[in-house]
Amino acid sequence: MPRKRWLSLAIASFLSLSAGTARAQDSLYVPTEPYTVFTAGAEYLVTTRDQKFDSPRPFIGGPDSSLVNIGNLNFEYQSGVRGFLALSSSGVRVEGIYSHYGTWNSGSSGSLTQGLSFDEGITGAWAGSDFINMTTGFKGLHAASAAGMGGDADEFEGLGPATGFAGDALPTYEVYYKSVLQTFELNVVTEDPNAHFQFGAGYRNLQLDESSEIAITGTLRAVDNLAPNGGISHNSLTTFGRLNFLGGTANGFEDETGNPSGVADVLQMHQSAKVANNLNGVQFIFQDEIMYWRGWTIDGVVKAGLYHNRATGSVSETYIGTDPVSGESSTYGRTFDNVKDTLAFAGTVGIKSNFPLSDHWSLTSGYEMMFLHGVAIAPDQYNAVRGTTLNNRVYGIDTHGQVLAHGANVGLQFCY
Repeated sequence: MPRKRWLSLAIASFLSLSAGTARAQDSLYVPTEPYTVFTAGAEYLVTTRDQKFDSPRPFIGGPDSSLVNIGNLNFEYQSGVRGFLALSSSGVRVEGIYSHYGTWNSGSSGSLTQGLSFDEGITGAWAGSDFINMTTGFKGLHAASAAGMGGDADEFEGLGPATGFAGDALPTYEVYYKSVLQTFELNVVTEDPNAHFQFGAGYRNLQLDESSEIAITGTLRAVDNLAPNGGISHNSLTTFGRLNFLGGTANGFEDETGNPSGVADVLQMHQSAKVANNLNGVQFIFQDEIMYWRGWTIDGVVKAGLYHNRATGSVSETYIGTDPVSGESSTYGRTFDNVKDTLAFAGTVGIKSNFPLSDHWSLTSGYEMMFLHGVAIAPDQYNAVRGTTLNNRVYGIDTHGQVLAHGANVGLQFCY
């Protein structure tokens, strides 16, 4: 065979082997997407909520009834926190999310402009003043003081100032409302990079705890009517007021003639309601990619589900009379409790953004709104105690409440 032909065959064989080797080497360096991605992050929340509750009846009547009213309160934005952990693999993301939306507080305090009558003294010593009766709060104290209810008939009782005690300091009041919401989610969501929409479902637990209280404090005065006894007796409080003796000295509440110290009791009046909602159920998730630009994503998210709500509630009235000189005190009160299982709804609508900072870190932010229906709200419970007399009063927890919470979030996310 001619020398040139052998040389041509050798060169062709070498190039063929070189090309095959190059292809083999290239196949070893083809980049592949990681099979599993772990994600973790934390966010700062700032949220507020509305006041979706039935305004209870006035807690007192008279010129200051609008002051002692929960309907006047407003929630401000409060700080909260969220933590999340997720695992993404084969187009599916499994995530756990805990959110604490903070503690929403609202309150007011001040002094009444008048004294406060407990009974028929509104037409006598406390004429034109504030008052309590069977249409307001503090019914037990009214019944113990009012002759028409079987209570003390020998005096008109109330908080000074009143006729004969014009120098008394005006009664003070406090109105307080606290609401706490926290949730836990365990979700499974599709994660297809080629799909515009993602879908998922998961378990969610929501806990909504609330409390509200109205307190009035002043100097106890008993204006003689027939045969004075120096205050409101233990028997009137327990028999006609249907109140339980809770501690201290079982001698009722006494004015300056009843106390050995010669100084009238300082009487604290409390009306309170507490509720706890424990919601468990399944939610469905829909996520829509609104924008994608160089790794920066903005998504719209909708979550909605039905829940079993185990709601517990209580409504209390408590009275503490204390001799400011000797420190001797007497406490009386009554509490109604109830538990109810019911169906509730919870839904969330929001926008979330993920902006990459590096290969592993990104900045998250967003805004969301949550709606709850079928939950117990603390102020609703006052009207849920029903009965024409103190003997037949019963409490059935009200679970028709609604909550609308909304706010922004910002945080950091780490992926590996």
